[in-house]
Amino acid sequence: MRLMTATEHEARKMRIDPRIRERRNKVARSKGRKRLYLIVAVFIVIGGYFAVRALLRTSMFSVQKIEVSGSTHYPSAALISQSGIPLGFPLTEVNPQSVVQRIEELSWNGSVIVKKKWPSTLQIFVRNRVALSVVPASSTTSLVVDQTGRVLAVQPSSAGKLLRLCLMANIPSSKALGQGTGCEYQSTGLASYISPLFKPLLQLSLALRSDPVASFSELAASSTGEIDGELSNGVAVRFGSTSKLDQKLRALQLLLSEASTAGYSTIDLRVPQEPVLSNW
Repeated sequence: MRLMTATEHEARKMRIDPRIRERRNKVARSKGRKRLYLIVAVFIVIGGYFAVRALLRTSMFSVQKIEVSGSTHYPSAALISQSGIPLGFPLTEVNPQSVVQRIEELSWNGSVIVKKKWPSTLQIFVRNRVALSVVPASSTTSLVVDQTGRVLAVQPSSAGKLLRLCLMANIPSSKALGQGTGCEYQSTGLASYISPLFKPLLQLSLALRSDPVASFSELAASSTGEIDGELSNGVAVRFGSTSKLDQKLRALQLLLSEASTAGYSTIDLRVPQEPVLSNW
């Protein structure tokens, strides 16, 4: 096969139909325009992004007002400070979840919702925790806790009328509850949680709050898991555990309404179908 010389190759190119050559040129120009349009579009998008970003960082879209609602334990100024968002901060850069976490660090605050209200307002909604019981922290102070065991406050042991919860190595007799001795002190800090060993006592305390069948002054749990309580009149109540709790509370209510506890020191509910009055 003979190779074409350069002269022959040029001559062949000159013999290409002018219409084909024009078609090829149009295709080439079209591709060039498309590349140019794409480059221009990219620059427009990038420029628009930075322009919008710059606009959103102006005072028009910065935090000019923080609205707080729901809290009954902290003033709005304290919650605004705790949020960590100063006035003038770009609203676009506010991370609601971070604000929620900071505000929920305050002991009395439960769930928190943070919303952005454009163009310049931050809204904070707070749900309060509810005090359920107290736990001894020392001979003179108690920890106020909610149903989850979170420590809400520290107060004098003599203050308030919340139900007292107690962990004891053992409960030798009903008199041990009335004397208020033998309780293990808890040193948990604010917004932290007391020992998981209090869980059954919290469960029982919440049940008594929801359905106050009787007035208790104290609930105690021994190291073996036995639960006992003391009524406001000094009579001890043996629950044993939180199993069949509804039945035990119904039995207690029925016994107190139908029988006299005079001369007895203990009500035994460990078998709820057969509650027993004794001097244990």
